[in-house]
Amino acid sequence: MKKPRIVAVDDEPDFVATLKEYFELRGYEINVASKAVDGIALINEKKPDIAILDLKMPGISGDEVMTLVKSKHPDTKVIFVTAFDDGGKTRKRLLDAGAHAYLDKPLPSLKDLEEIVKKACS
Repeated sequence: MKKPRIVAVDDEPDFVATLKEYFELRGYEINVASKAVDGIALINEKKPDIAILDLKMPGISGDEVMTLVKSKHPDTKVIFVTAFDDGGKTRKRLLDAGAHAYLDKPLPSLKDLEEIVKKACS
């Protein structure tokens, strides 16, 4: 099975750099952005299988990015990785709105994220 193409968007440059290194070492095509507007451009250009999004970013929230992604690229699976916590209300709302998964930062391991990426495209 071909490995999914990924775009990751998070306003923490160290986090997206870590994602890029982890997934590239495992043979994935991954593009990253530290600004939502750049991430939207990458998603429109690359048409990834998976979009990994932070929820709270300056300017445009991950919530808004997902709405744009789903309207233009309905087959792209959205995985949120965020430190935002409101007792599960946002998690439920985003999953109901079509997000594939919602993970809390800090991640226990990137292997867990990779397993979700694999399952999303199987």
